[in-house]
Amino acid sequence: DDETHLVDINKSIYVEAVERKTFVYTLEDVFESKLKLYEMEERLCAGSFLRISKSCLVNLRAIKSLKNDVERKIRLTLKNGEQIIVSRQYADEMKRRLGVM
Repeated sequence: DDETHLVDINKSIYVEAVERKTFVYTLEDVFESKLKLYEMEERLCAGSFLRISKSCLVNLRAIKSLKNDVERKIRLTLKNGEQIIVSRQYADEMKRRLGVM
């Protein structure tokens, strides 16, 4: 409805690009952003966010658990119960940032 929301990035769980649109997920809501995923990455990844796949950034503070998956991928369970996959290209960096490597 062309309304602008100010989202507390610390309450954001992850950011995802789907069909050329970028969405910010919080515990309560989903917001569409006008920024591209790479622009979100430039702004967020110096902090607690990390790219985990071609189309997703995750807030490392929102991770509840991680489990090894097939083909060196990692399955993350987030604090809201949702599960997302870390592609093998980004798995080692995520483990390093979490201190589990």
